[in-house]
Formats: sequence, C-alpha cells, structure tokens
Amino acid sequence: MKLKIIYIAIIVAISNLSFADGHDEEAYKTYTGEVLQCNFNEGKDLDDALNMVRKDWYKMAQSYPAPYEGNIVTPQLYASTDGGYDLFWVGFTPDNNAMGEVTDWFSANASKVFTKWQNIVNCASWSQWDIFEVRESKADFEEGDDNYWAFHSCSFKSGKSLSDIRENDETWNEFLDGLGHTGGVWRWWGAGGSSLEETNDFYVNMGFNSMTEYGNYRDARLQSLVDGSYPETIADCQPPRVYSVNNIKAIIN
Repeated sequence: MKLKIIYIAIIVAISNLSFADGHDEEAYKTYTGEVLQCNFNEGKDLDDALNMVRKDWYKMAQSYPAPYEGNIVTPQLYASTDGGYDLFWVGFTPDNNAMGEVTDWFSANASKVFTKWQNIVNCASWSQWDIFEVRESKADFEEGDDNYWAFHSCSFKSGKSLSDIRENDETWNEFLDGLGHTGGVWRWWGAGGSSLEETNDFYVNMGFNSMTEYGNYRDARLQSLVDGSYPETIADCQPPRVYSVNNIKAIIN
C-alpha cells in the first residue's frame, strides 16, 4: 500500500524533518496521537459523553504517568460517505514512549471509567498517529475551549517527496501569517491501527479558533487560486472535513 511505503520512508527521512541541516533551521516539534471512532449508544448523546469525560475521565487522567491532552471531536462539515461516526476521542502525548506509558497505565487502572465510556458510545476503531507540527497555534489555549479542525487528505505530487516538505511549510506559514491566522497546522502520518485501505500519503490538520476564521482562510485560498499565488506546490489535497473540537485536558509540557 502507498500509505505503508510512505510511512516507512518517514523513518528513513526523519532526520531531514526533525533536525536542522546543520545550520539555523529549527527542529519540527512532534507528537503522538490516538483516535477512537465512535457512535452513540441508543438514548445517549454528546452531553452524556462530555459530562462523563469532564467528571470521571478528567479526574482519573490527573494520575497519568505522562503528559496527555484529551479532546472530544464531532463532525461539523462532512459527507454521507465519511463513515458516519458521531464522535471521535483524540488524545496526544509528546512521543510514542509517553503514549505507551499512558496506555499501560490505562489498561491497569481505568476499567471502571472505561466501562462508563462504553455505556455511552461504542467505538469501531482505535489508531495511533505520528504528528509533525508545521505551525504552532498562537491562540491562548485553555482546557474547556472549543475550536475547529479542517482535516485534509493529501498525496505528494509526481516528483515530490518528504525532502520538499520544509520549504513548502515555510511558504505556507508566510501565507498564513499574512492572513493573521492564529491556529496551528499539523501533518498526520498513519501508525498502529490506522487503515490499510487508505491510498493517501498523509493528512494535514489545520486549526481554527472559529468558523469565521475558517471562512476567512477559505476566501483567501480561493483568491490565491485565482491570482496564481496559491502556496501549495508539493501535494494534492482533497476538500477538508471540518470538526468541532472540545478540549477536555490540555497537555502539560
């Protein structure tokens, strides 16, 4: 599968992405993510999930052995062919080792809390992701805040590869700076549990503090396509799926 080949390639090329070329370029900040795709059980809804997580999971998560950020994510703009999930649990740790520590701790200590979760939703998948931060969020992000993610499925253009990413990211950041964009941007690469049926190379997740900010970005993107200044030169990306994100617990570095 193309996705598997690219995932292997990222290991080979990780020094090009994560470290400077011996000069002044800063390293990419990386995270490990986990995603549960879920549907509500009969008679349950988003309020039930949020109340349970804010009360039971949040208290338990204070004892996690590593920093962890938890988010309840729901579809905002989507198609009928997207899988039809009601809710996603999306969690982040600083790296794969930390995610392993949290998972081990959860398996040993969280059976009662997880049972409450399963009484509200049933989850069809549980996957992990390697995430590179292209643009750091400039917003004052606090626990309980709502924001939006625009998730794009992307594949490299012919002749383009991982070695072209850094220059392209710099061009994109200049474009977004010009818009006053305050959200972050991250590239997601499939890891354990991710679908083997996907044919894209990676995902781009763009953060927005409001749907107004998202709309402003889309207007500027459209104008750049018209006048030939569109900054994307290395990948072809599908129209985004947009999600509403409720931050339950902010990561502690």
